[in-house]
Amino acid sequence: MAARHGDRLWIAGGVLAAAALFAAAWLFLIRPQYSEAGALREQTATASLRLSTLQKRLTQLRQQNGDLATYQAQLERDRRSLPTSADLSAFLADLQGAGAAAGVSVGGVSVGSPTQVTARGTRIQALPVTLSASGSAAGLNQFLDQLQQVQPRAVLITSAGLSADAEPATSYTLSLKTQVFVAPAASTAAKTPTN
Repeated sequence: MAARHGDRLWIAGGVLAAAALFAAAWLFLIRPQYSEAGALREQTATASLRLSTLQKRLTQLRQQNGDLATYQAQLERDRRSLPTSADLSAFLADLQGAGAAAGVSVGGVSVGSPTQVTARGTRIQALPVTLSASGSAAGLNQFLDQLQQVQPRAVLITSAGLSADAEPATSYTLSLKTQVFVAPAASTAAKTPTN
């Protein structure tokens, strides 16, 4: 009977030792692995969501890249309307060309000193230009269209005056006060345009 009692003690001790070993293994080996696996699953879900967002953004950028030529053409048009230097000789040639296309004579052109203007938070220069054009009413109207819509430079007409050259009025003289704009490059913003 004592042998049976000893066997039971050994069995009970073995079960307790196995339970203690399992508890120690759970606390020190298995549970940390479960926690780490849970953290890794959470990181994977976050990375998957970020990947989805980045793929969507990449698709948008690829579509925009397909339109790159259009954006570059728009930039070139904008740069011509707001050049980095005054380039008055080119502007005067554009005026003469607009006058010739409209069948009017452009003369009396004078350019004043540039002034600093702030437009949408950007400092640019405005060159006051006064000019007169003579011709028919239809020709002067076409000249104004050429000046504001066709020629590439940004021009703001600040005042206009029209007078008839003779009676009956078939020829008119149009006097314009305008501003021509220049956006100097950042390194030359303080310099006055001399062209």
